[in-house]
Amino acid sequence: MIVKIRLYSILPGSVAIFHIAIFALLCPSAFADEHALGLSDEAVSIDDFGKDLPQRQKTITERIDDSLFPENIDRENMLAERAPDDVTTDVPDRRSLFGKDRFLSSGPVDPGREGLTGATWRPSFFAFGNLRTAMQSFESAGGPRTNEWANRLDLFGNFQLTSTERFLIGFRPLDDESAFTGVARMQGDKTRFQNGFDGEPHTFFFEGYLDELFPRLDPDDRLGLDLGFSLGRQPLVLQNGILANDNVDAFALTKHNFFRMNASATRVSAWFAFNEIHRNDRLRDSGAVLYGLSSTWDYPKQTLEIDAAYVDGTNPENGGSGDGAFVGIGRIARHGYWSSTFRANGSFAMHSKSRTVNDGWLLTHQLSRTMKHSEDILTFSTYSEHGDYTSAARDPANGGPLGGFSFLQRAVGIGTYGAPLDANTGDALGFEISYQQFLDDEERRQLLYSAGVVRTETPTGEETVTGAIGLQYQQQLNQSMLFQIGGFGSLDDDGEKGFGVRTELQKKF
Repeated sequence: MIVKIRLYSILPGSVAIFHIAIFALLCPSAFADEHALGLSDEAVSIDDFGKDLPQRQKTITERIDDSLFPENIDRENMLAERAPDDVTTDVPDRRSLFGKDRFLSSGPVDPGREGLTGATWRPSFFAFGNLRTAMQSFESAGGPRTNEWANRLDLFGNFQLTSTERFLIGFRPLDDESAFTGVARMQGDKTRFQNGFDGEPHTFFFEGYLDELFPRLDPDDRLGLDLGFSLGRQPLVLQNGILANDNVDAFALTKHNFFRMNASATRVSAWFAFNEIHRNDRLRDSGAVLYGLSSTWDYPKQTLEIDAAYVDGTNPENGGSGDGAFVGIGRIARHGYWSSTFRANGSFAMHSKSRTVNDGWLLTHQLSRTMKHSEDILTFSTYSEHGDYTSAARDPANGGPLGGFSFLQRAVGIGTYGAPLDANTGDALGFEISYQQFLDDEERRQLLYSAGVVRTETPTGEETVTGAIGLQYQQQLNQSMLFQIGGFGSLDDDGEKGFGVRTELQKKF
């Protein structure tokens, strides 16, 4: 007798319950409260604290200052050689073209000047960025092969007004939507130059706190004006990117440090996004607006996340994306040596259903721990999709809803390299085990092994089981450069094979 269990019979939460139950049976001692953290009682003297920590990477603007003012290097050497209890040696000020704020360097903090509103201003500017270049080849099971050389540059300028208020502008000049500057060749096609040059800011917003900008409104902190706000083009990430992961033009208002439902701390944020919204198909809907509400609730043994969003899209009768409602609930907790993260996200089409917005639920659960006698990390990931879950907003470089969930589902964020196991096709049930091995004490070299399987079912009832294994080696070349090489192989139950291989070099500055 053949028994067939349909994927949509899985109840919400069963993935996490099943996962934890299995490990509770196999490793009961791992969930005992007395093994929660394993902290050491060893005392570290103030003289030794932080002695072996690597020096922070200098920003672009700091390097410009050091090249123009060699006395800054002498100042750093003086601070490094000075005894921890030396408070008498006169240390000269660091010279800079970009402001007097010492927030990112050693020495006394600039006292600043009081403005008309009562806020203390310490303006400064610094620039930083990350350059990525990758050679990669990708072929999904039964799909065409793509070979490419892709490049991405993330460049930021931070104009700090105070310790909490700033303007941030960011550019990605080498990629535009899903096109990354480089060379690409798809199977059966000619090698061609990929033009992804874009001069439009990818990030540009101001953020601050109302009570810090206008301290005279409530000098005794009795009115609860500690409201954070941001306005401009900024990242919107809800449920670790599953519900939303996009850069949008928005206004956000956040309230910290208030206590509801017996939580030790509560944070609530309200969002109104009015432009640059990419829907689940990764295409921009120029007429869509998004209303969102995000919250976290801290308790002694767990943290809860409750998020909701509504997207008022363009009229689907005129070829628009349509309206949709979205909700997400997350629970982050510690069980002995194991860290557990469970999330349930749902999407609901208000009108017609499409790739842009549809009805569905996506359940995810991760269980991870640091291995005994080492810093290696073991992770078990499970996910279950019922219907066709769609995100409220997705940047083209961030892959599908599971793009930041696990190694075999990840979006690398550069080029057209896809996920080895793509479960965003309907009902799905997947499992993945990963092991991150650190090859030296400094954690400069590491290996990541991963193996997983996913069973998908399309709306027409067609089922496919696909398995994949992946490997990645990563090495820090110096303080600012990172090298990666890795790949995967996959096979489905129809005998269709897929593979991917990639190497990437990152330079942070």
